[in-house]
Amino acid sequence: MIAFGLALTLAAAPVAEVTVTPDLKKSELAIELRTRDWTGDCLCLDKPVAAAITGLTAHPDREDCFLKPAKEPLKYTVSLSRLRRFRDDPDFAAELGPAWLFHDSTFLLRLDGADAEFKVKFVLPQGISTAAPWPQEADGTYTVSVAQFDVGSYVALGKLRTLGTVTLEPGHFPVRITLVDEAKKATDAQLISWVTKALETHATFFNGSPTLGKLPIHVVLAGVSSSDAGVFGSVLRRGEPSVMLLFGKNATGGFDSDWVSVHELFHIGNPPTRGRFPWLTEGFTTYYTEILRARSGTKSENAAWATLAESFRDYCAPNGRSLSELSATLGQHWEYQRVYWGGACLAFRLDVAIRQKSKGTRSLDDVMRELRVGEKLDEEEMIAALDRAAGSKVAASLPNGVAPGGLASGHLNEKKRLDIEPLLKDLGIGAVSGDSVKLSDDAPLAKMRKAMTLRASK
Repeated sequence: MIAFGLALTLAAAPVAEVTVTPDLKKSELAIELRTRDWTGDCLCLDKPVAAAITGLTAHPDREDCFLKPAKEPLKYTVSLSRLRRFRDDPDFAAELGPAWLFHDSTFLLRLDGADAEFKVKFVLPQGISTAAPWPQEADGTYTVSVAQFDVGSYVALGKLRTLGTVTLEPGHFPVRITLVDEAKKATDAQLISWVTKALETHATFFNGSPTLGKLPIHVVLAGVSSSDAGVFGSVLRRGEPSVMLLFGKNATGGFDSDWVSVHELFHIGNPPTRGRFPWLTEGFTTYYTEILRARSGTKSENAAWATLAESFRDYCAPNGRSLSELSATLGQHWEYQRVYWGGACLAFRLDVAIRQKSKGTRSLDDVMRELRVGEKLDEEEMIAALDRAAGSKVAASLPNGVAPGGLASGHLNEKKRLDIEPLLKDLGIGAVSGDSVKLSDDAPLAKMRKAMTLRASK
């Protein structure tokens, strides 16, 4: 009787069966949706993009929601070009030459009041293919779990070519690389190496796969009009991660020393958070972009410290607004350099404090690994965890501006000058000239500085 009841419960789980027929000449997706084991009357978008959808009746009382028609299947059309007008990036829709990359929540409708699994099948014209981080059945149908839909995925659609699935070490984890197929000067081998070398660097840092997902890491590469190796990237890091990396179609080299793939792919291993605080996800990633390039040998120790020192001197000191405030309003005021490098400066100060507290037995590396496999933390919980690791109030915001033990006021809420020069001097980091910096091995913390960029033994 118990087994029979359990079977009924499992059978009753709602399912949304979605058929997508693209018309890339019109930049549209024609969609049919059928539901199973769902009796609701409302379907909603997780993004405010209702203006990009036609064919459904808007709910009179709920924004970005639609009324369920009397008969199934539901039929509606999604305009990719309208999605792109909301924001020209894959969190909405990005046109990448002969392909599109878009977020699943722009075309999949959430069944109101239900945790539904999606079964998604694309009906594709000849020469057009798809790529997504979802498990796929023999007939091409993708399964999007409840958990994965909640965290989001990028879907590539158009003229695509697979560069294969590569298994990387340490951790024996796979990455599946898909290329938007158009003219480029770089070889396939260069592009594969560009991705895999960065992931191997991160695997060494995390002592295994940078992702906690089970499927191959989903990476889509697309060329843009540039001679730079790496141009831009975007990552959805939770669940089964999705990655977009843009490279220069005119680039013939520079991929081995590029920073874009190192930076973007490090996001996959960022700690789980409740809410968004870019001072952590972007700031700490910016710090480790330079540190890990030095450790892997793709950038010299001197050049890495030159970049870090110059940027700390430019952006560590607040400009009258705190890092916490700038981070919270990043999408409004666009203070990217101050948030990224202000957060990187905080990571740097924490790294030094943790190494000092532990007498060199621990570092920020250890804290990042531990946070990555822990529970989701909100901003206050994250600050508290970093403070515990550092043994000080370096990360905390304090109302009176003075931390116990005489430390300066908390980094995140400080609005006055943060003097980073004494710490740089103790580490033996002097004046920057061009791409190099004067380093002193006689400084009190010179050994620590060297340990921070020490190459991993093979």
